[in-house]
Amino acid sequence: MRPILTGFLDLENKASFQEQIDSALKHHISTICLRSYNQNPLIEISDSDIKKILQILKESKIKIIALDTKIKSYDINDDHKHIEALDEFKYMIKLADRLKVQNLYLNLPKFNDVIEEYENIEKRLSPFIEAAMKSNKKIILLPVNNYKINVYAYLIKKIKSNIISVLFDPVSIMMNNESTTTAYRLLKKKIGAFAAIDANHQNVPQLIGYGKTDVLALFKKLIRDRYDGLLLIDNRFNDQVFNLELKKAGLFSKLFKVREKQKKSMISDLSKKIFPNEETKNVTYDDILDNQIKVLRIIFK
Repeated sequence: MRPILTGFLDLENKASFQEQIDSALKHHISTICLRSYNQNPLIEISDSDIKKILQILKESKIKIIALDTKIKSYDINDDHKHIEALDEFKYMIKLADRLKVQNLYLNLPKFNDVIEEYENIEKRLSPFIEAAMKSNKKIILLPVNNYKINVYAYLIKKIKSNIISVLFDPVSIMMNNESTTTAYRLLKKKIGAFAAIDANHQNVPQLIGYGKTDVLALFKKLIRDRYDGLLLIDNRFNDQVFNLELKKAGLFSKLFKVREKQKKSMISDLSKKIFPNEETKNVTYDDILDNQIKVLRIIFK
């Protein structure tokens, strides 16, 4: 078994559902993840929207492999927020049933000490786990609140549930001043999704292998351990390189000029790496996505 190449393909919630499908078809991706529908929260979409989604999926032969519940991380001691979050989760399970999706992304609640507060944390997570189990769903915990990897490792070890795994994001781990290789060792048996991204120590996105996350070494470990979970192809180049939205006037003028200069420099560098024999070609976000997908297919062939 090989990892499943997938992703949201929504350019951080800027692309429409049809544009996501078109991108998947263009890059020969058979599944996508979903966190909204045409910029609308999934929890707010209508029955007719769901029917349109199902029709488009049927026509394109694309499947949705994971839904982001987008349930906000709430204070572990807030009973009202807990009930509200659980209600939202149960609705997302029903939506997942209609869309034939098994995986649900979920944020952990907010707490200070995982060991001291474990009893309360378990009390809060148990109904989510039970609801997911009843509908044959799997929960993938997202990296939130700057929690250290040992928090996730501790919870997974204590809870002992086959339906819970984590999204392994090497960039967020690095930016949290942790070793990605140590993090992998702690979580390798419970990684449900892996973000195939790289960045430097300033959190600037880099092509796979050009950053400081040791992602290539992590890929070798995934292959060694026969990883067959989700391999997320979304990267942050669109947001941090191509999507420059600062105003040119007033106090932002100088900052805009600096950012514009940095953007041109990054695009030039990316163009040279992706198109080394085409000096006049300027790389686009789609070129980068295509390149990174090709790299992943070579690595995980």
